[in-house]
Amino acid sequence: MKKIILSACLFFIPFFIFETSAQKIGKKVKEKAKQTAEQKAEQKTEEGVSQGVDKGIEGIKSIFNKRSKDSNDGSDDEDSKDAGDATDPGSGDPDTSIFGVYSKFTFEPGNKILFYDDFEKDGLGDFPTKWETSGTGEVVTNSVYPGKWLSLSGRSGYLPSSGELPENYTVEFDLITNGFTNNNSGNALMVAFIKKKSYRMGSAGGHADLRISLHKTAALTIANTGAEKSPRISTKLDQKFKLDALVHISVAVNKNRLRIWMDEEKIVDIPSLLIGNMGRYILFEAFDINPAKGHSVLISNFKIAESTEDLRSQLLDKGRFSTTGIYFNTDKAEIKPESYAVLKSVADYLRENSDVNIQVIGHTDSQGELEYNLNLSERRAQAVIGALVHQFNIKENRLSATGMGEAKPVDDNTSEKGRANNRRVEFVKM
Repeated sequence: MKKIILSACLFFIPFFIFETSAQKIGKKVKEKAKQTAEQKAEQKTEEGVSQGVDKGIEGIKSIFNKRSKDSNDGSDDEDSKDAGDATDPGSGDPDTSIFGVYSKFTFEPGNKILFYDDFEKDGLGDFPTKWETSGTGEVVTNSVYPGKWLSLSGRSGYLPSSGELPENYTVEFDLITNGFTNNNSGNALMVAFIKKKSYRMGSAGGHADLRISLHKTAALTIANTGAEKSPRISTKLDQKFKLDALVHISVAVNKNRLRIWMDEEKIVDIPSLLIGNMGRYILFEAFDINPAKGHSVLISNFKIAESTEDLRSQLLDKGRFSTTGIYFNTDKAEIKPESYAVLKSVADYLRENSDVNIQVIGHTDSQGELEYNLNLSERRAQAVIGALVHQFNIKENRLSATGMGEAKPVDDNTSEKGRANNRRVEFVKM
């Protein structure tokens, strides 16, 4: 009998050990999966494009899931091929994981800020001092997103007081919509590119526009109209606008070409849309937006930047390139994923010019303590090097970091636009 009991015990011991080990492994797998999920969630979290480099709205998009589908525009695939296609000798494909869905984001902001407004200096309930309108609007706050926002309403046109814009420039802004529950086809926001200063598209002498339908279909339409004998375009886009959410809009105007990104996805790329000098002014025109009915259309962190010479030209001709298009979290040296395109351009240049070494210089505005700004600018320069090394496989011995703090401003630190220009990262050939 004792032999039978002993045999039974010996028989069950391996199973007991296996089950206990499996439980431990399962627990580790679950913990690892949880960590991976959290890491992925962090990678896909956006914190809004804020005051260029030093200021920002943290955590602003974390409650919204990012769309991970590829753009329907074939040019995105061509522009955004894996950066490992041309890496340094002996290196593998770059790890673009920290950029998440932004690893296909091809938008590069202009390098000279012409206009910037986050409405921080405007009083609540007032119309912002740096904007013009034919109707009404006011600066507000809300319970979900930090910062101040311009609330659009009624049937009104809104113009930033930027003056006439150049042939090549970029626009960025955050857009919040809320309260559009009925299928009212009259609710819409038009982002129009017009020839002359006007508060209505119809009186601007020709325009191109992105129509955002603020109802259940949430349709997006791109069109142009004018007197010129040029191609007329009007088409409904495949993408839908995300209502009840914060959406970051990025725009690039290059003479007749218009490109528009909604968050990380390019939704418009039409080479001949801006016919006959369209795009010299940008106009927001609201249709049937009624805050009394619970409608909210809010914009903030609005930036227009001129696109001058590209990175390659400036480094080749002048030996240095400066950009406000590398974004960091507020008071931190953490690079935001929407900085991908600029960093990729730097990496591409370094791969194509294997004999070139680069000094990365961080700059801040004059807000804050001198020593703090100096330390922050150096940590950010180091963060840029870290991204180039670990995400794009650039050899570390080709890069050096320097922090200048507020010591070398390129613009007036007393204005928001000037401070935005001073918050920058500079690349200098060594």
